[in-house]
Amino acid sequence: MQEDFPAIFMKQIKFCFIILSGCSLENNIELPNNIKFFEVNPVVETEPVSSSDDAADDIAIWVNEQNNENSIVIGTDKQYGINSYDLEGNLIYSNKLGRINNVDIFQKFKYEGQTFPLVVGSNRSDNTIFLGRLFPNGLIKKVIQNDIKSEIKEVYGITTFDNEKEKYIILSGKDGTIEQWKINFDMDDINFNLVRTIKFDSIVEGLVTDLFYRKIYVAEENVGLWEINVDPLVNLDKKIIFNVDKQYFKSDLEGITLYEKDNGEGYIIVSIQGSNSFGIIDRKTKQFLSVFKITLNKEIDEVSDTDGIDLSKLSSNKFPKGLFIAQDGFNENKNQNFKFVDFSSILNNLEKSN
Repeated sequence: MQEDFPAIFMKQIKFCFIILSGCSLENNIELPNNIKFFEVNPVVETEPVSSSDDAADDIAIWVNEQNNENSIVIGTDKQYGINSYDLEGNLIYSNKLGRINNVDIFQKFKYEGQTFPLVVGSNRSDNTIFLGRLFPNGLIKKVIQNDIKSEIKEVYGITTFDNEKEKYIILSGKDGTIEQWKINFDMDDINFNLVRTIKFDSIVEGLVTDLFYRKIYVAEENVGLWEINVDPLVNLDKKIIFNVDKQYFKSDLEGITLYEKDNGEGYIIVSIQGSNSFGIIDRKTKQFLSVFKITLNKEIDEVSDTDGIDLSKLSSNKFPKGLFIAQDGFNENKNQNFKFVDFSSILNNLEKSN
């Protein structure tokens, strides 16, 4: 643990995870006011993936701007390909594309005179970056014949950085290596350059980029959550946001997602697989705010052993203030699937804490 990591913060984490481990609190013990624990319920679950054992993994959400109700959730079946679901969790298309582990999406990608959502994925079948066009019916088709060949020994996590001037794909590997690929456009042609390789000491999967702060948040599974600069031409400025603690803050860290508000405010949410929970960090101050679990309701089981998570601010009838999705590693006695949470329930609990 780094020397500058505040002792009081470790005490806060300790108190928090006493609750998560199922221990009862004595009446004279109170949680610190700035760290809260709460529970939310899933309101939708997807059909189970077709593959058994450890198969479902990561999610990305495409927002249909013409009609939010017709937005599409894409989820990986890492033994088969990518599934497409509607907002009711129904399977609308099963795309056999290889052992796609993690996915992300460019909401609007311009190529050959057309604009469409571009799905990117870490394909462990041939150690490449998969690129596919998402159609409104859930079909995903390859965009280029030969996908980008990675130099990472075993590709794992993936995320994108997308603004008007720059487009990057960031890929992670089981050995802790991260590759940053720049997408270059020349008229209607497209090519990819490996602009930076970054090395962490151990396994990295979860990644997400922050456009406002120009950062990449990196989950080193058994170490902690980091931030680094996204610009390949400047110093990494590598900083730890919080460390895994073997006694209370149990590894490993998995998926990461963002809830972005104006002026750089919002939340970083990380899946904490070791305690079947999710941590919420203030995006601006990097203060650890809350921990929550997704518990069962009358029809849908609880979420545990989560890998990938994603969040969208889309507004629909069932999800008026956004949609949070988590992979469920133990889906009762069925194959794995994904659980949808109305983000309003998470926001309401956060507002009660403040």
